[in-house]
Amino acid sequence: MNRAQAIRYIAYCVDDALSERKLEDVPWHLATLVGWNRNGFQPLFVAVWSCLDVKLEPEEAKTLAQDLLQEKQWFSDEPTEPDFIL
Repeated sequence: MNRAQAIRYIAYCVDDALSERKLEDVPWHLATLVGWNRNGFQPLFVAVWSCLDVKLEPEEAKTLAQDLLQEKQWFSDEPTEPDFIL
């Protein structure tokens, strides 16, 4: 899956202060899309970026996306590794 295909599956948008945002607020040039396949369902993506106007490292984006989804109790137990980091 590429970024253009993943955009329609974005469920959450968050900056590195864990402030949830709207899809129209995403700075696409800085955003990393972190996604999980959902066992036969549509994938779920989180758009993550830094409020300091810098590109996050993939590992940082992954951790922020996992933290957000864990806060929302999306994982049944511990956070899993994402299937996509775009």
